[in-house]
Amino acid sequence: MMRSSVSLAAVMRMLINKFSLLLLLSSSPASAALDLRNAAVERLDNGLTVILLEDRNFPVASVQMLYRVGARDETTGRTGLAHFLEHMAFRDAENFPDAGFISSITARGGEWHGYTWIDQTTYFATVPKEYLDLLLRIEADRMTRLEISVDDMDAERGAVLAEMHMYENDPTSMLIDAVNFLSFLGHPYRNNTIGWEADIEALQHSDVVEFYRRHYHPANAVLAVVGDIDSKTVRARIEELFGGFESRAPTALPHTTEPVQNGERRVVLHGAAGERQFQIAWRAPSASSPDFAAFLVLQSLLGASSGVNFSQNDWGTEVAAGSILDGVAEGVTTWFPPSAQDYVFVIGGIAPAGASETDIERSIEKRIATVRREPLGKERLAAAIDDVLEQMTYDVETTEDAAHQLALFEGLGALDSLLTLPDRVAAVTAGDVQHVAARYLLPQRRSIAWYRPQATQAELPVELPATAVQVAATSAIDTTPTPLPVMQTLSGGMPVIVQQTDLAPSVQLDVLLSSGESALSLRGRPQMLAEIIRDARAVLASLASSGDAAGDSEVASLDPETRLEQAFAGIMSDGGVPVTGATPALIVVSGDVDVADTLLLLEQAFGKLPSAAKAATRPVSFEAGEMTVNLGVPIAQAQLGYIVPAATPTDVAADAQQLLLYILNHGYEGRLGKAAISDRGLAYWIGSEYRSNGSNGWLTLATGVDHEKLDALQSLLRSELNRLLDEPPTLDEVEEAKAHFVGRARSAAQSNAELVTTLAEQWLWYGEPQTVQQLERRLSPISRQDVLDVIPAFIKGTTIVVKE
Repeated sequence: MMRSSVSLAAVMRMLINKFSLLLLLSSSPASAALDLRNAAVERLDNGLTVILLEDRNFPVASVQMLYRVGARDETTGRTGLAHFLEHMAFRDAENFPDAGFISSITARGGEWHGYTWIDQTTYFATVPKEYLDLLLRIEADRMTRLEISVDDMDAERGAVLAEMHMYENDPTSMLIDAVNFLSFLGHPYRNNTIGWEADIEALQHSDVVEFYRRHYHPANAVLAVVGDIDSKTVRARIEELFGGFESRAPTALPHTTEPVQNGERRVVLHGAAGERQFQIAWRAPSASSPDFAAFLVLQSLLGASSGVNFSQNDWGTEVAAGSILDGVAEGVTTWFPPSAQDYVFVIGGIAPAGASETDIERSIEKRIATVRREPLGKERLAAAIDDVLEQMTYDVETTEDAAHQLALFEGLGALDSLLTLPDRVAAVTAGDVQHVAARYLLPQRRSIAWYRPQATQAELPVELPATAVQVAATSAIDTTPTPLPVMQTLSGGMPVIVQQTDLAPSVQLDVLLSSGESALSLRGRPQMLAEIIRDARAVLASLASSGDAAGDSEVASLDPETRLEQAFAGIMSDGGVPVTGATPALIVVSGDVDVADTLLLLEQAFGKLPSAAKAATRPVSFEAGEMTVNLGVPIAQAQLGYIVPAATPTDVAADAQQLLLYILNHGYEGRLGKAAISDRGLAYWIGSEYRSNGSNGWLTLATGVDHEKLDALQSLLRSELNRLLDEPPTLDEVEEAKAHFVGRARSAAQSNAELVTTLAEQWLWYGEPQTVQQLERRLSPISRQDVLDVIPAFIKGTTIVVKE
């Protein structure tokens, strides 16, 4: 941890403000290769909506299958059905038995997942382009040929409850549930997406089967395919796979119209740990509302924009320095997710020690009232508009992002709204902003939820039509593959890597420290590159003048997941892996830039900067055993971890160890994942990771586990480790692991953030960017025996338990 952490944060806020001023030079996103307006949309005769978008930047294909069913479609006593069905939909199907959906994608190096929300259930995957047909066949089976067994339901029930208890460790997620339930008296948007525990425990096999048959069919679905595809061929294949499915009426939107809220509502939650937090919710316009664009600008004025993609705005986006809500409390965020019907806008934050809850609520209302009453200046409006437009460029940085946004907004009945949104945002006036603030953000229409770490006496609080917009002309489909990155050493010795990619109209710069940590990460539009580079130099100068704080100690967290990571860090540090270091070692730039111009700018800014040496390999001091961390406070879910030393990245043994780790566990799969999650329902997800700072290496496993299942999961972990010796990995398992890593190398990194992270890691581990061909040459000679040889050391690790 650097002594400059506070001052560095101040510098970063200054830079963000500076970038906001620069952005006033542009009023709409630059045209990008991945232009959603190029998408072709049509409906099959049975009602399936198909969206296709071609892009040749990366040799990948992304598929998004959305069903128009979510928590809004559930009834009292049957909450959580949509989410429970999503879990079951990754298990067995006629042509993909025994969780074949996920194993077949993972084995080919693809990534997959799904999520359930209030309006939709979504399944998505990205694979090397030659495996697109696999994804289409999977979605065809998922739509009509799931095999939902009673035995699978019992195991999955345990996994769903484990996921629920994981969220219960987080006061923010609990507050969100509470304030949403408070905000809606009649509309089913009040439903908790994951469901209530008693409902999940009581779900019957017939409930899930009936829900599946009612909602999973062509007319209730949107299928989006984006990437290096031939649209005509893909369209024909979709017709072949889905065209024969039965046509039925789609699931209707809820008929209930939520009555206007004419009085403040509030609730208080109590917990054993954490800080006083609040969430204040107002109902807000849907994605298809004429008020949507103006409300996005209002969100930016109040705090900051986060675009219209869930990936940018999980449970809230931190407010920007200088915004209207800046300083009203600590960690203030705003949350405005797109929805099919009017949903919520939420302001959240943390009460500083000694602060009055009433004063915080009053201050928020006073600041919002200024927007309702006072005219908005032209410069401030222009900055807010440009903030929204910039964040919308970050909404779509990968083929998976594009497929998600197209399917999501079509599913919400708002695709036209999405495609015209940049132009409509640019046309927002000061009057439009004042109108939506006065319409939606009135004090009598707010619902307030507080979380208090201990039971204390509650404080009593004191009491425009849209203009039609023409859609801009689309840009040409990009048929040029992304080139290889360029690595060069500046005159003073600093290595730099530049990756040119025009998948999105943005650029990102990261600086890597000698410890392997990231010193800073700045992003913006391509025309801001010179400013980003100059200001990155200023931040590094600030770091250099502040010195290193390797001696600072990190406060022991009461969050079990964070505490497990701290335990890992302590073991790795004791084993000779330095975890801090303030000297810059590498600069990486990725984006829609000219390589030669970028290298020149980097030389001008960093040419005299020497490069730091990488951390030297030091002997590892490690003893296998068990460690228990008692937090001393009640928690909803414990954590179980496992850590063992590994070889350095350039050692062939490191590749063998990573293959073995994959065989043991990869997310929901592998020997351990299948046994713990699919077969027994002991956990929701198990993370596995190879970690290295370029010198020493480590292998880790980590998962949340309910208290009553902790002993069983510990026993299973030890059993599966021992089974590696008793039932050694087969040749098929080894070859699948190899194929997975090669496939991931081809398909994992597309966005600038992913690319700079990958390139920095490759440099740290291997000294230069790596191609897929280099990875294949490394993995090809590794034999099954090489993998078996690393098992004895692999199973002699330390188990860590974090509990109450």
